[in-house]
Amino acid sequence: MAKYHSTLSRREFLRTLGLGGTGAGLSALLPHIGNMPVRDLDEMMALPIASMKRPSWVKTADKPTVEIDWPQVQRFDYHHVMWASGLRRALGNEQYDKVFIDARVNRRLWISENRPGSRLQDVALKEANHWAPVSFLGPQTSPTPESLQVPRYEGSPEENGRLITAFMRLHGASHVGFVQLETDTTEKLIYAYDTGAGEAQGPRLDIIDSNFALDQTAEGYRVIPKKARWVIVYTMRMADELMKRPITEVGDRSHYYMYNLKSLLQGQLQNFLRTLGYMCLGEASNFNALGVHTGFAVMAGIGEMCRIGHVITPEYGIQQRVQMVITDLPLPPGSPVDFGVMNFCRTCKKCADYCPARAINPATEPTWDNDGLFYRATGVKRWWLNEPLCNAYIRRVNGCATCFAVCPFSKRHNMSYNEVFRRSVATNPVLNPFWRRADDFLFGDGIHGDANKFWEMDLPPWGYD
Repeated sequence: MAKYHSTLSRREFLRTLGLGGTGAGLSALLPHIGNMPVRDLDEMMALPIASMKRPSWVKTADKPTVEIDWPQVQRFDYHHVMWASGLRRALGNEQYDKVFIDARVNRRLWISENRPGSRLQDVALKEANHWAPVSFLGPQTSPTPESLQVPRYEGSPEENGRLITAFMRLHGASHVGFVQLETDTTEKLIYAYDTGAGEAQGPRLDIIDSNFALDQTAEGYRVIPKKARWVIVYTMRMADELMKRPITEVGDRSHYYMYNLKSLLQGQLQNFLRTLGYMCLGEASNFNALGVHTGFAVMAGIGEMCRIGHVITPEYGIQQRVQMVITDLPLPPGSPVDFGVMNFCRTCKKCADYCPARAINPATEPTWDNDGLFYRATGVKRWWLNEPLCNAYIRRVNGCATCFAVCPFSKRHNMSYNEVFRRSVATNPVLNPFWRRADDFLFGDGIHGDANKFWEMDLPPWGYD
């Protein structure tokens, strides 16, 4: 693993960059409600939360920075992913069972040893899950325009976009974007099969001409009507202090509670659109299942895909989870963005250097070659993970995400340093090797050594500010 050193002190380094004092940071660029009263939907749509102003160095692009050969892309079967049946198929029954035996042994041992971040109270934090029911068609508990004896809501795509963005951000989403489904391109990002129970294959997702969405799970299929042409993509931000404590039960909670909140927000959005007079098709799983979240986030312009296959955003780096629903409410499609992430990943490689499972590809250039493996999609030029190695390690140690913690884009969003770093990556890629060395010098691995101190902190709501 490469090591970098500098003869400058940290204070001298910041002074050189003009960052000796504190700055407003990116938080000043982000919208907020403040004390503004809201009386109706029109006023909500006029609020700053109904749009997200991106920094000037985030450029829209005609195509994603990750190369996609759409004719080669095929709708993927969710059944093959590591979190469904993929890991057992990749490892075989004996090795698969051993992973979970090791996980139970490790958890017991680390609790008994009072290992920081893996004590009983830490396990209790991770396991404090509570899920709202999720379904493809939604809770359907809100009134419809028909039951209210009024016509359905009608607005232009732009008005609808502001309406949905305001609603989503008011209810906890960090980013909101939209993708229009096109038969030869983005429609291929919808999975061919949805999630099933346990490791069983889920129902087929049929995209056909129909006036109604159907959930015929007992018959083995669900119907997405062709008229439902828009995907709402949104993110939920993860807590900084949890993300900085990987390979602990405390750190793993950062992912779980995002999905807890998603289960609530999805149903709220489905009921909201139902009362407006539109369908909203959600994920019938607490986790991902309806479509390729990273792909939709990239096409919506929420962020860029990075070396590990997740989305990096200008605002929060890699520290968010991406979610999605499908609707027939007309929405303004977003455009991909370019702020230098793919180029930076070519030279940085910090996630690969620090990956404890050695599962992240350290190659300089991405590749089209997916080695013909069943759990890898086709038609995307990317850095392919060794997913069985990664997933088995995560399960064996009860949570990892080291790559999230060490990524230079994962530093606190409201640091003045971050504004300079991200602007440089977006506009002057020749300095990318310097910024990797700077990140090593200033932050090291970025991991908090004493996970127990998490419980002593005076945290803001949701764990971030």
